[in-house]
Amino acid sequence: MYDHELQLGGRAALQYSLLREVKMRTLPVGDFSAVLFFNPGRVHSVMADVSPETLANRKCFLCPAGLEDKQQTFLYGKEIVSETAASADAAWVADDADVYAACADYDGTYAIRVNPFPIFAPHFTISSVLHEPQQMRGHYADMLRLTRDLPEYAIFYNGARCGASAPDHMHFQAVRQGNLPMQVYVDEHQCLPHFCPSAVWLHGNDIATLEQAFFEQERLYAQKHQPPTCPQDMPPRPDSADFNAVSWFNGEYNTIILFRRQSRPACFFAEDPGERILISPGAVEMCGVAIVTTLDSFHRLTPEKLQDIIKEVSVTLP
Repeated sequence: MYDHELQLGGRAALQYSLLREVKMRTLPVGDFSAVLFFNPGRVHSVMADVSPETLANRKCFLCPAGLEDKQQTFLYGKEIVSETAASADAAWVADDADVYAACADYDGTYAIRVNPFPIFAPHFTISSVLHEPQQMRGHYADMLRLTRDLPEYAIFYNGARCGASAPDHMHFQAVRQGNLPMQVYVDEHQCLPHFCPSAVWLHGNDIATLEQAFFEQERLYAQKHQPPTCPQDMPPRPDSADFNAVSWFNGEYNTIILFRRQSRPACFFAEDPGERILISPGAVEMCGVAIVTTLDSFHRLTPEKLQDIIKEVSVTLP
């Protein structure tokens, strides 16, 4: 599907070709190697206005009516009962507006699509076929199953107030394992780096046990930590705590939860242009890949400043 869509000449073909022009440099933070990308193609995500008013008045780009031209869809579900499905587990359907017709009877189905605004190649969105709020409850077990069924990929989640440019539509994203420095570090060292103070690592072989542990962590943080008011209109909080998460499979299931205290750092809103850095941390940034869309921000962001930003937007562990 990925190869085919890039041959169609739509937005994805253009944006993936532009990845070759992305500037990159390493930002060493102690023994952890973060990276910085200057990627102007991500401006829509970095600068996304997710205020309730804006969400109410824009077309959802994860629903059929809001898809980019030539976007293809791969349907993924736990229990497919529709006779129109191409196989017992999934179906690849065309890029027309009736894309969900083949999955109307699916139970727990997601639509996998090529992300038209990529960070890496390939980069996919995995969205619910229902237009439902961005929340992990009811979906975490699916996240783990996705890592098992897509073992080459890391699956990540941006909370509704933590870097999600579609907080009104439940979705994950997928990139190849090895692209997120924190995932690489944990696999190599079997511990978390001293990069994000709020990171919690869960791992094991039983989905039900991990699911219980995940939501217990969320419950504890929701009780202890309430984020301050951000200098922007924020969407409602469907999850009981604000967090990002990334999961992958390496013979066992792994999840890193990254609890948040605010959406964007103060430097994003700085009145002095010389102090402004346009960075909007989501799961990718919290895992060590900083994305900026202006050359000024690319030059201003130092390893020390990135570490300060991650600490600023994170809950600090006791």
